[in-house]
Amino acid sequence: MNSIQRGAFTLYRYLIVLFAGACVVQIFLAGRGVFGIRPAAAGQSVGEFFDHQKSLDPHRALGEILGIVAVLMFLAALVVWRDRRLIAWTFGLAVATEVLQHAFALPDHPWVAGLHVVSGVSILGTGGWLAYDAWRGARRTVPEAAPAVTPA
Repeated sequence: MNSIQRGAFTLYRYLIVLFAGACVVQIFLAGRGVFGIRPAAAGQSVGEFFDHQKSLDPHRALGEILGIVAVLMFLAALVVWRDRRLIAWTFGLAVATEVLQHAFALPDHPWVAGLHVVSGVSILGTGGWLAYDAWRGARRTVPEAAPAVTPA
C-alpha cells in the first residue's frame, strides 16, 4: 500500500466508526421525532402530515449527512483498493443509505415505509461490522515486500 492508499484507509476507518455511531443516534432521533409528532390538521394527507412535522427534522438532516458520508467512504474504499469485499460492502452500504432509505420513506404507503426501518437497522449492522473489520484489519500483520537483492 502506498501513502495515498494508507491515508485513504485511515480516513475510511475513522469515517466508518463515526458512521456506525451516527446510525445509533439516527435511530434515537427517529424515535424522538415520532413521539414528538403533533396532531394533523383537517383534510391533510399522510404525506403532507409527515412532511410538516418539525420533530423529524433532526432525523432527516442526519440522514442526509449519513448519505454523504457513505458515498465518501465508498470513494475512500476505491482509493484504498484493498480488496473487492471492502469495496462491495461499502458500495452496498452507500446504496442502502443514499438510495433505499429515500425510496422507502413513503408515508402514503405504510407497507413500503416499514422497510425504511428494516433498511436502517441493516445499515447500522453493516456499518458496525465494517467498522469492526476495518479496525481489526489494522491489527493484522501485513507482510512487507522483500527488499530487492542486487548482485554483487
